[in-house]
Amino acid sequence: MSASATAAATATATTALTAPGSWLWLARHEGRLAWRDLRYLMTGGGRWRGRNVIIVFALLALGLHLIAYGVVGRHAHVTLAVGTRGFTNITGSLLLIFFLLLSQALEQVTRLFYGRGDLDLFRSSPASLRRIFVIRVLAIAVSTTVMALVIAFPAINVLALFGGAHWFTGLGIAVAAAVTTAGIALVLASILFDTLGPKRTRFASQVASAIVGSAFIIGIQAAAILSIGTLSPRALFDSDLVLTRVPEADSALWIPARALLGSGPDLAITILAAAAILIVPMILLSGRLGGYAIATASVSHGGTRRTWSTRLFRTTSSRQLLQRKEWVLLFRDPWLASQTLMQLLYLIPAALLLWRFYGDSRGALIVLAPVLTMAAGQLGGGLAWLAVSGEDAPDLIATAPISPRQNLIAKVEAVLIAVLAIFSPFLIGVLSHSWTMALIIATGILVAAFSSTLIQIWFRSQARRRYFRRRQTSSRIATFAEAFSSVAWASAAAVAANESWFWIAPAIVATLVLAGAYTIRPR
Repeated sequence: MSASATAAATATATTALTAPGSWLWLARHEGRLAWRDLRYLMTGGGRWRGRNVIIVFALLALGLHLIAYGVVGRHAHVTLAVGTRGFTNITGSLLLIFFLLLSQALEQVTRLFYGRGDLDLFRSSPASLRRIFVIRVLAIAVSTTVMALVIAFPAINVLALFGGAHWFTGLGIAVAAAVTTAGIALVLASILFDTLGPKRTRFASQVASAIVGSAFIIGIQAAAILSIGTLSPRALFDSDLVLTRVPEADSALWIPARALLGSGPDLAITILAAAAILIVPMILLSGRLGGYAIATASVSHGGTRRTWSTRLFRTTSSRQLLQRKEWVLLFRDPWLASQTLMQLLYLIPAALLLWRFYGDSRGALIVLAPVLTMAAGQLGGGLAWLAVSGEDAPDLIATAPISPRQNLIAKVEAVLIAVLAIFSPFLIGVLSHSWTMALIIATGILVAAFSSTLIQIWFRSQARRRYFRRRQTSSRIATFAEAFSSVAWASAAAVAANESWFWIAPAIVATLVLAGAYTIRPR
């Protein structure tokens, strides 16, 4: 073949790869969209400030490495001779991360069908829908892999620094876990579409995502509470109840654990199995994904309309009217309900702990105090964002015959009453055992929820309710202030439950956090 013919063939091949609708062109398109999402997550939709982002990432990386050192630093010298006890603990930790990644992958697969507005453009183009969805599934696998590596890097770096370079095989385990979750999420979403239809799949998938993300840790804590009376998963893994039932060290169950400890053959098996779990469903289902997306385009996903109107407007007070309006919006929208479901699921171990030791041990109530306080702070912040920043009709509310101050007070009351209603079964159970402990826990719940609500009010920015998933990006300061405030109030509740006056110290810290947030709030 002549040089000119070779050059022509090369040019033709390059054009075929980069032409609109080609594999490479679609991959570049998905890459640009992913980069835009990443920029939004890093900047909150504001102007791009590279220096600020680098500083934040450096501080975050330092903090994650310090946390990793405290958690896994002492295990750096563990080897393959660790035995079944070590394999059990390692596998439990890997499963925890696996289910968290699976939850995120399932949410991303759901957004693949419901969250994009460019399907009509692609349908009217000569591009293959099958090719488009293969690229998008691969993009989900890549984004989940990035998330897994962000989680794994600090721990692996610490282990490799103090234990040796063989720990870097953990990066392969992280990639294999992410790829596996993408394939499983694709299968689960397809099953939901085939069984429930496009109208119900969105809500069912979000609920499944919340359950999957918390199922393992909640299940382990529940088993630990019911069997050995503790919330610690590590204590359960080290107990005779588990160790007498797990297989020997050469079992196939421990392949990921052995791969993490540096076993090359086990690492190869893990990666090959993960690739098969992604590629096989992607090939078999890619032809049906376009049909799923087309079916969702003709379905309305608004909440079920209820005949609340006549009862709603019989309210005698404008404050009660606004409160009921917020509750109606929360109950009417299943999408938002599913977004807060994971926070509620983490109350299950607390309920089991209260039931298991009801009337027998004050220690269980002491454990409940910080758990419930922390959960109330996080839940109150989410509900406050929906009521304040997520108001879908701000202009209509502004023209109502009620002052902005009355409007804000009604929203705060609606949030606090909703939080109290959710936590009331716990308070009733504690009250029948100890009224002083019930008073401490109720105070912690109210103060934590009110603090998170105040922070959301100070840093409010108008947004649509459907952007609840990205509410943390609106203000990093508000996000960290809400977290630190909840932790401080939870610490105060724990110390007060121990009948110590030192609860004043964490309470002062929480107050200082609130004062700092108020001082630097947007004017």
